[in-house]
Amino acid sequence: MKKIMQLILIPFLLLVLIALPPIVRAYEKIQLDDCISSARGNASIEGVSESSIKKYCDCALDLIVDQRQDVRESGYECALKSFK
Repeated sequence: MKKIMQLILIPFLLLVLIALPPIVRAYEKIQLDDCISSARGNASIEGVSESSIKKYCDCALDLIVDQRQDVRESGYECALKSFK
């Protein structure tokens, strides 16, 4: 009985591990650094906190690079979320 349970449990666990991969960012850290640097130079967001800029860049890169969404719409959506 114990051997039968092992034969059932092991493939089930392997299936779960394959079906639920960890979340991985496709964009590179240098892209995040470039976005943050570029955003700092934008006069329209002067005085915005560093954490808000980083949140914006992370959001935008996730949508644009990882999820392959439109650049303009992604930037607008992330700006609304990040710069309240």
